[in-house]
Amino acid sequence: MDLFDIFQQYRIQQGSLEAKQGILQAKRKSTDNQLNIRHLEAKIDHLSLVCMAMGELLEEVGFSKKMLLDKIEEIDLRDGKANGKFAPSNKCKSCSRTVSPRHFSCLYCGTEIEKTSMF
Repeated sequence: MDLFDIFQQYRIQQGSLEAKQGILQAKRKSTDNQLNIRHLEAKIDHLSLVCMAMGELLEEVGFSKKMLLDKIEEIDLRDGKANGKFAPSNKCKSCSRTVSPRHFSCLYCGTEIEKTSMF
């Protein structure tokens, strides 16, 4: 076996090792994604239950489904779009810049952003 063959054999083994590592990493990511999906499904189930309970309680105290749907539409339009979503923006108390609700601190000055959701 000459030097070129040894080098080629080494490269083949390295490529095989890298491929195996990539497969393992993909499997880990897949497992993580499955766990995240289960977690999100559990949250959706919980929120559905909460919404059903709130809807029934509202009907029991005199609010109609139409009133509820009107309120949903009003809230949907607060962000300027009738798209079935509400994307509020937070203002940083320190620098007054708009910060995405997904962030826990201001990207500009680092101040912690207060979350106002009761859920």
